[in-house]
Amino acid sequence: MEQYLRNLFLMSVLLYVLGAAASALIYFFKKPYKTSMTGSVMVNAVCIVASGLGGAASAAKILLAVNSLKLINLSSTIPFISLEMNLDNLSAYFVLALSVLVFCVSLYSIGYLSHYNGKRNIGLFNLLYTLFILAMIGVLTSANTVCFYIFWEAMSLLSYFLVVFESEKEENTKAGTVYIVMTHIATALLLIGFIIIYSYTKSFALSANTAAIPGMAKNIVFILFLIGFGTKAGIIPLHIWLPHAHPAAPSNVSALMSGIMIKTAIYGLVRFVLCYLGVQNTWWGVVILILGILSAVLGVAYTSMEHNVKRLLAFCSVENIGIILIGLGVSFIAFALHHQIIGSLALTAALLHTFNHTLFKGGLFLGAGAIQYATHTKNIEDLGGLIKTMPLTALFFLCFSLAISAIVPFNGFISEWLTYQSLFASILPGHIGLNFLAVLAAAALALTGAMAAAAFVKLFGISFLGLPRSEQAAKAQDVPATMMIGMGILAALCLGIGLFPLTMIKLLDKVVFSVGGGSISGQLRGGFLLAYYPLTISVNSISPLTFMLALGVIILLAFIVIRIVGGKYIERRYGTWDCGFEALNSRTQYSATGFSKPIKIVFRALFRPIRKTIVEGDSQYHPEAIIYSTTVTSIFEDYLYEPVYRALLRFSRRTKFRVQTGSIHNYLFYIFALVLLLMLYNRFA
Repeated sequence: MEQYLRNLFLMSVLLYVLGAAASALIYFFKKPYKTSMTGSVMVNAVCIVASGLGGAASAAKILLAVNSLKLINLSSTIPFISLEMNLDNLSAYFVLALSVLVFCVSLYSIGYLSHYNGKRNIGLFNLLYTLFILAMIGVLTSANTVCFYIFWEAMSLLSYFLVVFESEKEENTKAGTVYIVMTHIATALLLIGFIIIYSYTKSFALSANTAAIPGMAKNIVFILFLIGFGTKAGIIPLHIWLPHAHPAAPSNVSALMSGIMIKTAIYGLVRFVLCYLGVQNTWWGVVILILGILSAVLGVAYTSMEHNVKRLLAFCSVENIGIILIGLGVSFIAFALHHQIIGSLALTAALLHTFNHTLFKGGLFLGAGAIQYATHTKNIEDLGGLIKTMPLTALFFLCFSLAISAIVPFNGFISEWLTYQSLFASILPGHIGLNFLAVLAAAALALTGAMAAAAFVKLFGISFLGLPRSEQAAKAQDVPATMMIGMGILAALCLGIGLFPLTMIKLLDKVVFSVGGGSISGQLRGGFLLAYYPLTISVNSISPLTFMLALGVIILLAFIVIRIVGGKYIERRYGTWDCGFEALNSRTQYSATGFSKPIKIVFRALFRPIRKTIVEGDSQYHPEAIIYSTTVTSIFEDYLYEPVYRALLRFSRRTKFRVQTGSIHNYLFYIFALVLLLMLYNRFA
């Protein structure tokens, strides 16, 4: 069995390599801008779709029947360099999420990339795209920190090239610059953490015994890992690259970056903090929980303000990473306090939401790509009426919107509900501060859910309902069949996990047991549409099933009373109220700006809105037209990063004139001083 699974997984990796090689050959031997690149797309797509199936099958089988699998172990004559790749339960779970998403996105890409024919070098794109997937597989299967670091760096660089693929646009190159700077600062911090661990363990293996690392050193490494992985995940205030990079990248790349690449950071936190270092201090979990609360609330606040579809989805990724961190924070606190069941419940919620977010956020970015493919715009205000011309896209987009809003019966409800359950379960006697934080997190999660629902009502309603607001929206047509199939599979998975949650939870249970040492599937109750942890707090039992039944009975009774009191129902049809206009048109519709206005007023201290009104005509009392625009302030960019950037720029300019004098004697002195310092360090270290 193990040999078969190893061969199956390695065969899927080999197919990725063949796909990359085919793309490279087409890139180098075909005139990219003067001929159709259908051959490149099809060869690459066949290889990657088959690879995705093989990777998903082998990962699922490992989770069901095998605990771990050694893939590759190649030594090298170079010190500390060896290629070690393993698949354990944790790696297999993330590889399963990656493979499912890659399968759907690659099917989608067959149709999506057709709009680049004759305009862009699709052979180069497919090469970068395939290598990017291989790098993520390397990150998830690396068995030592050297391999992990190399693949992590490759993943960052390849994703940068994909972000700036349409490099003729100035905003894309700016987005790529912000992304590459942030990700390399984070990577440097990870490298420092790995070096500190090696200095105590004398090993780069992930199986190394970290008991010899002192507590203070572990605290430092935890902070380094939190910042390093947190930057890639997009936690606030390290999130600033997301709203720049996602709108710049092609939509299929955005689906992979938001759907799975930022989850490699969640994998890193679980792998290196929970599994490798071991959680020994409750403040680690408290910090993660607080960052999760801030990311969830502020992320969804900025989500509700955005009118660019892809920027809106980028901020929504920040929100959902916050929800995942809330679950991780509770699990870290519980494991530090030796509450295995509560810790396992919270970790189950976090990892399940990680998988769920991969599905519906990947689908949402594919939907955004379909909208842009058909209308050539990402501005919500220029859309409208798409449900009539793009009915299947509208259906799938609605499914993803319901899932991300945690609406029954989709998968987002299950993982957020388990997160609530873990917060309630973590309220224990004798921990006043932690109990207060758990209640605060539950309230923040409730606020986040309500605002997320409002944001996606705006996104779906303004984009798909009503009348078209532009000529592009009026002439839109549904996208090619392969794009539909990719979105349809993801929508079906979102619904399937929502209908049968215990199936996915039981698959996840082995992962949680291998990481935290506790099993939760036997503790859960429910089945169809519901999975819950039976709680008793202060002798008061909480039964979600009873609550849902009671709510259903109340709604039914209210309906019966209304029918009895109101009498017989009579249907009457009238024209829509047109506010005195002769006929309704797109200008009389609700706009995205108007929809989000109440939220902007409530959170005006956060958004610091800037309004601009332009009156056209000779008289302000009888204008020909009034143009009203409003923008919100990014407090983290304007009040944190901009001052730091300006200070560094001033320091660099001043230092430049003192250090770069042009004198060869000074440069020789610098080299001599540096060599001397290195010799002294080597002598006394």
